[in-house]
Amino acid sequence: MFYLICFGILCVLAVLNVQMHDKLSTQILNGLAAIMLICIAGLRYETGGDWDSYTTLFADFPSFSRLIGRPAEFADISVEEGFVLLCALVKSLGGTVQHLFFVVSLINITLIACAASKYTKYPVVALLCYYGILYFNLEMIYIRQATAVALCFFALQYIPSKRMVPYMIFILLACTFHRVAALMIPLYFLLNIKLPSWAYLAVVGIGAVVMLAGIPWIQTIFLTVAGWLGENYAEKAELYTEDAMFAVNRGLSLGFILNLAIFAVIIFFKEKIDALPYGTIMLNMFFGSLILYYYCFELVEVSNRVRLFFLIGIIALLPMVLEVLPLFLERLAGLVVVALYCFSFSRGIFLESPQSAAYNPYQNYIEYKINPRPSTGKQRLEQSKKAFQNERKH
Repeated sequence: MFYLICFGILCVLAVLNVQMHDKLSTQILNGLAAIMLICIAGLRYETGGDWDSYTTLFADFPSFSRLIGRPAEFADISVEEGFVLLCALVKSLGGTVQHLFFVVSLINITLIACAASKYTKYPVVALLCYYGILYFNLEMIYIRQATAVALCFFALQYIPSKRMVPYMIFILLACTFHRVAALMIPLYFLLNIKLPSWAYLAVVGIGAVVMLAGIPWIQTIFLTVAGWLGENYAEKAELYTEDAMFAVNRGLSLGFILNLAIFAVIIFFKEKIDALPYGTIMLNMFFGSLILYYYCFELVEVSNRVRLFFLIGIIALLPMVLEVLPLFLERLAGLVVVALYCFSFSRGIFLESPQSAAYNPYQNYIEYKINPRPSTGKQRLEQSKKAFQNERKH
């Protein structure tokens, strides 16, 4: 219920943002929404996924002074450099893994909120979309990738003005948190290219047919390329293609239908979206996420991880659709549709399904410091993993 209440609060702030979109009101509403999102993820205590893995990693990482004194030890760590340095800095300042979670959340949400205010006049709607579509995966599981995605999203602002240097700096910085961010380097030259509507429809339509027909093509290529990249990548590739929990083909589902439906709506407004300063960029980002969704159906776990870098484009794209609607009542109706679409992504967490046991009930770090008691985090995490595995088997 906690997350659903937060979703409702964001919906109210989004309505106010659509109604009062002057600069001052937008900044205040955007700030309130951002603070709430920072606190939810940043102050969680043994809640969400992968917190146990990050707790172990943080304990094993050396301090900042030790890294400087022993550079060879830094080179031996397999985790990306930026994340290692951030952990080392937090550790050197006397912080714990809980402080790390807060710092990471603060960085990520600040970057996204600031960038969203540049991309659309409804940044609170963008944060609502982020909360529903990406937040629980990025901010409460894949926190390294979350920072990389946020940096990439922030970098997109430099494409229309053709400022290649700052764009590349942010992308390279993102690569120090997650190597897959390197995919964004060549996209600097592609994301602002306007394609005809028929080209988008043809590519997505063919992809949907390939997925429904179950035509295999990508798995062999994926394993071969991973082998070229080195032993570490080869081992992960085998895990994601052979482990029973990950090696599941994507099939017909609610997501399949919703993706096609929302894409059709966006293409309907394509000309008006293209006229907006960042419209084409965000459309092409979402287009890239659909290519990964439909064409890489054999590699669900891999495509889902990579897709996060592209799917974030939709959090600016959906508010843009509202921008092109001329009447307030039309924008309000559109916001209801957007909210329902976002709700569908995280409905399991909002409605407390068995798979979301790791998230529910929400545990707050400050509350547990004030009133210490045994945490159920470990048990709930195991329960969530078992429910996830059972769902994949069926």
